[in-house]
Amino acid sequence: MKIHWFFSGLLSTLSIFAIALSAEAAKLQSWQFSQSQNQLTFTTDEPVQPTVQLLQNPVRVVIDLPNTELERRRIKENLDGIIDEIQVRRMDDNVARIVIELEEDYTLDPSQVLVRGTNPTTWSIQLPRPQRAPETSRRSRRSDEQGTPIQVTPFVEAATVQSVALTADGQGLMIQTDRPVTNYTSGWDQTTASYQIRLSKAKLARGLGSPTLSPNGPLLRLRSQQVGEDVVISLQPAPGVRLGDVTQQNQTLSLAFSGRAQRQFTPGDRAASRTFPPLNQLPNVASKRVVVAIDPGHGGRDPGAVGIGGLRETDIVLDVSLQVQALLQQQGVQVVMTRQDDREIDLEPRVVTANRASADLFVSIHANAISMSRPDVNGVETYHYGSGGGEELADILLQSILEATNLNSRGVKEARFYVLRRTNMPASLVEVGFVTGAQDAPKLATEEFRTLLAQAITRGILQYVIENF
Repeated sequence: MKIHWFFSGLLSTLSIFAIALSAEAAKLQSWQFSQSQNQLTFTTDEPVQPTVQLLQNPVRVVIDLPNTELERRRIKENLDGIIDEIQVRRMDDNVARIVIELEEDYTLDPSQVLVRGTNPTTWSIQLPRPQRAPETSRRSRRSDEQGTPIQVTPFVEAATVQSVALTADGQGLMIQTDRPVTNYTSGWDQTTASYQIRLSKAKLARGLGSPTLSPNGPLLRLRSQQVGEDVVISLQPAPGVRLGDVTQQNQTLSLAFSGRAQRQFTPGDRAASRTFPPLNQLPNVASKRVVVAIDPGHGGRDPGAVGIGGLRETDIVLDVSLQVQALLQQQGVQVVMTRQDDREIDLEPRVVTANRASADLFVSIHANAISMSRPDVNGVETYHYGSGGGEELADILLQSILEATNLNSRGVKEARFYVLRRTNMPASLVEVGFVTGAQDAPKLATEEFRTLLAQAITRGILQYVIENF
């Protein structure tokens, strides 16, 4: 690596002499070329905006620095590689020019030359590995001054995140920076199951903390952290809260919320007595404007459990789920189905369907099974993951089904089912009975009982909506 320094008023070993410089002009202070890395870097005392192009015959990268002075008219450095020489010279129009010239018979792909500012006064030019020029281009030795422009990526000062706070009405999040953010992304992170806003080339203000969240507020969690050169703001909305799009105005990023945070459910609430409406008098909740995702388990090549008399889980749950869809729609609910026919769908697409629809609730419907030698095992059970809305939904669904069917109760349970862990809304999985059970299987095989189950599940969903929205 060879380094060249220019100092005003000093004589170097290269006999650099001083010249009169314009007060407004920048000065090229240093440049260096690393042969091992194929990289040129240079520094000026004031910010400049270079233009770069690739010229042919011979192949050379030309970097022009407008309104930039040198302390010597011309410097030439011969190299002993494919990069033949480096020239630095002063042009007549007050432009400093740096030329990187290749050996004959070699060329560069201009699209792979990377020019970027590393700070306001320092630039790097990263060259790709030179390649042998095609035979046809070697025959011409006429110099080509009509070059190919090379993209220049200017240095962008990192924005400082000065505050992250909820709006006064609690219906949004505001991120204040000291300058407009030039690059940011937002969306759900499947690894953490949180919504993330990532600000590229940004930094957190010293001592910046997260705001205190209300137990009944729109967010369950809010965290701001520095990740390399980016700031990542992660948040988890409360059940019932939907997130809009991130918008930017000047130095403020905003994220709007919609919906209402549902009250937190505690196990003690199970002791509370609920009075359910009759199955033929289901309430209309059109004014709530809710979206419910219904997930019929299994399907296609995956029939699920197979029980007494060849009774298949997939047939039961699809029938029940389609009836739930129709009943909910009659009561003013927008319904999203993960499947509507007998097809096989993996777990992840089911979750993606619900999350993309910004569903307010997710209910997965299944039928249970155990060894055919245990027909004595019967009953309905519901599942959730974690506390809060999902637990309360599971409890209400179980109560409604038990009140309508008199099935044996196997309780509300917690489980790490994929569709419960990965959905972004209150979610419950319902096991409507055992296809292997001596009591349950004959009931599940009848259309009348499946309709009863569909009505009970629909009533439980509507009850949850009434209590929480």
